[in-house]
Amino acid sequence: MSSPLARSDRNRVKDAVVRLHQKASHHHRIDYLATKLAALTGELRPESDKLRCADIGCGDMTLAESIQERAPRTDWICYDLYPLAAEFAQDPRWEKYQQFDGQVLPVEDRSYDCAFFCDVLHHIPGDLTTNLREAARVADHVVIKDHFEYSLFSRTMLQLMDIVGNWGYDVSIPRRYFRRDSFATLVANSGLEIVSLDIGLELYRHNPVFHRVLRPKWQFIAVLTKSR
Repeated sequence: MSSPLARSDRNRVKDAVVRLHQKASHHHRIDYLATKLAALTGELRPESDKLRCADIGCGDMTLAESIQERAPRTDWICYDLYPLAAEFAQDPRWEKYQQFDGQVLPVEDRSYDCAFFCDVLHHIPGDLTTNLREAARVADHVVIKDHFEYSLFSRTMLQLMDIVGNWGYDVSIPRRYFRRDSFATLVANSGLEIVSLDIGLELYRHNPVFHRVLRPKWQFIAVLTKSR
């Protein structure tokens, strides 16, 4: 997710891209995903009074906060790579934020009910099994929102989406995205199994231009648990 902490500098071009992303997509996207993921948390542990949730790669934390608004029984700790900026140090909103090294979460086993990677994994270089195993160590369920590519066209369009959504925040643009088979292999190699896979998210129905070009099947939400 987009993060003000990731920006190493400020310039007019990047500021313009950030404003374009905020206006065209970001707020609707947060609302849509928060509604979907809030409902999902209720299905995972319907009997629990409280759900302990970790947002790994949390960005600006608005997704976690929006989920909590819709599912008040969720409590959140939000993790990302970047040090907390001095301007946010005294802001109570950022008390739930923790910096980590991108590999090891500084908590004990099963500290959470759910760990979330929302549009994060495709930005991480190299072998992702370490990241998934670490999430499964600290949480009973691992929830992934990410992208599937099917062709050069889908990959190119996803990259353009990432440029609009992330370049202005100094977040890297991936060369490739998951395919159905590569994702299944990653999950299996991480010692996990897919509990549910929701493909076809209508993230851009609000925008007639984006909706004609950007296919719902490029977006998915998966729920994983440790293999039995």
